[in-house]
Amino acid sequence: MRPALIPALGTGLLALATPALAAEGAGPGLAASAASTASTEAGPKRQWQATASANYRQLAVSDPDPANDRVMLYTLGGNVGVFERGKVFVRFGLQERFVAEPGESGVKFRDTSIGLSYASPIAFDENNTLNLVHRLAFFLPTSRASLAQDLYVAPQYVLISSYELAHGLTLSFSPDARYRWHEYAERAGIDGVMNVQWELGLHGGVDWTFLETERFGSLGVGASAGSGWQRKYASRDDHESSTSDAAIWYQSYDWEAHVSYDPLQYLSLSLAVEHGGNVLRDGIVNTFFTHRDETELSFTLVGTY
Repeated sequence: MRPALIPALGTGLLALATPALAAEGAGPGLAASAASTASTEAGPKRQWQATASANYRQLAVSDPDPANDRVMLYTLGGNVGVFERGKVFVRFGLQERFVAEPGESGVKFRDTSIGLSYASPIAFDENNTLNLVHRLAFFLPTSRASLAQDLYVAPQYVLISSYELAHGLTLSFSPDARYRWHEYAERAGIDGVMNVQWELGLHGGVDWTFLETERFGSLGVGASAGSGWQRKYASRDDHESSTSDAAIWYQSYDWEAHVSYDPLQYLSLSLAVEHGGNVLRDGIVNTFFTHRDETELSFTLVGTY
């Protein structure tokens, strides 16, 4: 049984789910990140493991020119055991948009991450175990957005916890925190705004594998939801404007629902509906369960060896 699909806070769509995040491509989004997490932590019991994923996503309601609303995210990664229950991992990524400026490619690098994960399960008895995975990752500026913002490195800590409430039914909970270390607090340009300094997240989810067969694989459904908080670097100015910030916290929210199918031990497919946005809009609390500019469809294919 796979762990519940809880996303690690990233950028891009948790920049998916949090459009206000600053850098591009440090995280693939709810479904893709979750599927990658599941395949990494619950694969064959060997000293090393390689994972490749492709994630196609588009707005649920497309514009007349749908190419603007579609993107492919590719991820290649691996991990190797360095001590008992401890693994070193690395992930590389590409982003492909179906439109591009003249003379430019629609394919761009996303941020690269390296780090260490450590599993520390707590066994209450022989049939009840709380699975805990601690993950410390360092995002390196290989995406265009991070390079343009002079990012040095963005360390992130994620705690992935899951508990099998009944056979096939798993609950999950995942807090995370990330610090973004930029060379400059403010972005360049006349309309440059302050860079994001801190990112915090809190997500919970449930997964139910309701069909398991040796011949046809397993089929399951699930959902997750949560919230994120961001704080930008403090400005030298004490006023609030589009280019000045008093280091206040901004909140975002997100949810996703998915269907997953594992036809083989090394292959996983998932189809998801995802939504995320800012809690405050124009200075007031204004949230939506769905929105044509923020609700997305996502299809993810993950291969693990």
